[in-house]
Amino acid sequence: MCCNQGNVVLPNMQQPPKILNDLIFRSEHRSKHFLDNIRSYNSMFSFTSMGGRTDRDINRGGTPPIFRLNGQNYHKIGSLIPNEGQRPKFLQMYLTDPEEE
Repeated sequence: MCCNQGNVVLPNMQQPPKILNDLIFRSEHRSKHFLDNIRSYNSMFSFTSMGGRTDRDINRGGTPPIFRLNGQNYHKIGSLIPNEGQRPKFLQMYLTDPEEE
């Protein structure tokens, strides 16, 4: 895969570990459970949380959901250490700003 007339060459993606590959591509009970709950598993490792409303007027349900941002974008983050009696909410926080790259 390349871009910018070959000036940038991206490395090939590595194969996922066998256990993850099996969870994604096998047809056993564990695989079905994993795929049915994949958003929950993904959320366990999320860095930040971003909420909003799905704009259904743009895609009319024919494509993946589209999120349109208007104005200031805010991130919700949990504290590094949860309050007593509360469950942890996020693994950690990582924000990137293209203008600072």
